[in-house]
Amino acid sequence: MKRHILIATLTLMALTATAQHDEQVTVEGKYRPKVNKVNKLQLTPETPQPSYAYPSTEVNPKEAKQKFALDLEKIAPTGFAAKKDQLVTPTKNFLMAGLGTRLSPVFLYKHNSMLTKTLGLGVGIKHNSSWLNIKDYAPSSYMNNAFDVNLTTSKFDGIQLDGGVFYKNDMVHYYGVNLAEMPLTDEQIELYCPRQTYNTIGGHLGIASTSTRVGELGHSGNLDYQYTFDRFGAKEHFVGLEYGLGYTQNWWGDKNHPQKVGLDLGFQYDGFAPAGYVGSRIFFKVNPFFEMKDEFYRLHLGVWTDGVWGDELDDSFFAIRPDVSGSLFVLNKKLEFYAGLKGGRKLVRFSEVVEENPFVFVRSHDDVHVVRNEKLCFEGGVRTNIAEIVDLHLGVRYRHVDNDALYCVDYLGPGQYQEMAHNNYGFLYTNNAFGLVYDETKTVSVLADMRVKLRNSLTADLGFAYNSCKPTNEEYAWYRPTTEGKLKLTYDFNDKLAFNTTLLYQGGRYAQVPENGDNTTTYSTQKLKDVFDLSLGADYKVNDQITAFALLDNVAHQKYQLYYNYPVTGIQFFAGVKLRF
Repeated sequence: MKRHILIATLTLMALTATAQHDEQVTVEGKYRPKVNKVNKLQLTPETPQPSYAYPSTEVNPKEAKQKFALDLEKIAPTGFAAKKDQLVTPTKNFLMAGLGTRLSPVFLYKHNSMLTKTLGLGVGIKHNSSWLNIKDYAPSSYMNNAFDVNLTTSKFDGIQLDGGVFYKNDMVHYYGVNLAEMPLTDEQIELYCPRQTYNTIGGHLGIASTSTRVGELGHSGNLDYQYTFDRFGAKEHFVGLEYGLGYTQNWWGDKNHPQKVGLDLGFQYDGFAPAGYVGSRIFFKVNPFFEMKDEFYRLHLGVWTDGVWGDELDDSFFAIRPDVSGSLFVLNKKLEFYAGLKGGRKLVRFSEVVEENPFVFVRSHDDVHVVRNEKLCFEGGVRTNIAEIVDLHLGVRYRHVDNDALYCVDYLGPGQYQEMAHNNYGFLYTNNAFGLVYDETKTVSVLADMRVKLRNSLTADLGFAYNSCKPTNEEYAWYRPTTEGKLKLTYDFNDKLAFNTTLLYQGGRYAQVPENGDNTTTYSTQKLKDVFDLSLGADYKVNDQITAFALLDNVAHQKYQLYYNYPVTGIQFFAGVKLRF
């Protein structure tokens, strides 16, 4: 018995050695899924070793940030281990470089090494851009750059530290105007379809205790800073502090399943200035909780208390929400039923809004200085593994949210707003910018995802989500899809050649469309074309250090619109190499 306990403990330590915070993880074992709330305070974290897999050959080829990132909002996704269930060999340097149609370069570099026995270094550089203007619809171009440096150390007795800094630069050329319908000169294009640039500078510092003995108090915390600004003067300072305390003890039951009491604290400062005047918000949370688990169940009982104060907010907010979740394991943990109830507030931040939609133009604090209030969130479902070949997850989620952000057309974009007096067209409604409208929404989502693995050569990932979102005031939840789907296949032809294909789908999206006339604007509703995006990729391993890759993106040449008047690029081809050294 003691031998079995020791083996299980060592296995769990290996799986969570690099954990920095509490997280929900899927423990891979003989039976899947075997899901437990693994807390780093109960295990001894070791010095993280530099190990990472090959980055994906999906190179974000679509202009600007209009990459199609399907998010089924998985509550707890199932998943297999690494490729062929083997660990990835650690490497110090990874370089991926390629070139696409329209002379679009792709470059990614990662370095990981141990400077000393207790100090690790990580460096990352990324670049992706279009050298030739994309004129399928109107002139456009994009560029994305990123750089980061990280250090991790466990030199201090009983404490592990990690920290780093990063810089991001993203440029997108607004082009939300159809030149066939509204011909413009080059000067007018630069005026009414201006280039937008976002710069973000930030850093983080993390600390965690390495003591995991039962009966001792453990802790972990993070400090984050981020400064974001755009070309038109909008800027945001953000400071976030998270700190958690946990005490584990065998008050009753099996010694291998101790109970835990803990307290998570959070503080955020957000200062946003769209045009010089800085409006500030302060957010805090207090989250006490109790956890217990056994061979056939897991239970988390907590209370989420938060408050917000701000210069531009009409009211200060304070509320208490439940934080309850649990799982029941049956059939020797091959089947899990789970459920949870929670809520809470979140700041609507400028940096997060433009990360999702870079065409948003913010003119006042009211556009983004808002607090999203999740009044009630319920989730439940089932996870299971069938014959260790199929991982299946079915879930349902309900959300009741106040101040839910939706994108709407802002007919006075940055160019028109600044130079309206010199506009020979009067009011020029080019639809080249978006604003935000906030509404109370109730959303019911049905989620399903499955992974099928045949032998060790073919893997299929399937995902589906149906969302019924009903706003209180708006006609539709603008741009949110009713149905989403994803299918990804990977096939290892042999030890050298591998293929992959991805099909993405979105349907049931609606846009608010302006109808112009006599210097007044009315809006109608338009259902956007469904999204079908098929990509084909291949990797050829020349040797252990060199791999060639190719990607054919948007094979069907679909110019669908993720946002109204912004059709994505059609078919594109990328090719390049990956180097490990």
